[in-house]
Amino acid sequence: MAYYWYQSDPQLYQMEVAAMRKFFPSFTIDQLQDGSGRLYWRGKVQPTGEGGMVWDIMLLYKNTHPKVLSTSEYGGTVQILPLSPRLKDIADRMMPLVMETYGTYDNAVAHGFGLGLPHIYRDNFGRQEEYFICTADPKYFKGDKTQSTSAASALSWACKWIILCEMWLNGEISDDLAMEGNY
Repeated sequence: MAYYWYQSDPQLYQMEVAAMRKFFPSFTIDQLQDGSGRLYWRGKVQPTGEGGMVWDIMLLYKNTHPKVLSTSEYGGTVQILPLSPRLKDIADRMMPLVMETYGTYDNAVAHGFGLGLPHIYRDNFGRQEEYFICTADPKYFKGDKTQSTSAASALSWACKWIILCEMWLNGEISDDLAMEGNY
């Protein structure tokens, strides 16, 4: 029996590849060299168009793909890691401004800005902690916890997040619009 999802379900693997090649043809697929067997896509997007930031993105499949194993598993089974710009750097830059607005760290956290940016979560990647874009909330998965999120759909959601994030960073939308459920 095959251990990795892409070995045990080659049809799913082919569908993932076909979707990414159709919607994000500049992205390439590879395998992490850390012995985990995890596959990832890497490429660049510029969702806000000319004049917007260019984001170097890595989409990492968890080895459990497409099954979500825990109700506390944010991001689904395809993790979105911006390599450039790094979310941790943006969050560190934004936190003093958030603190100035909300006065205390507790007030900032209550407004969803504990990491300096909305809709991100922390996880380890390699030997360091990184910030990932949250494209899936576990409360929306039902039944056997099989999720239907593909790399292409996760990246589409991430592009929407990037557009809103850039608008928020530029002061074009309010904090409320940047928060979950208000856009």
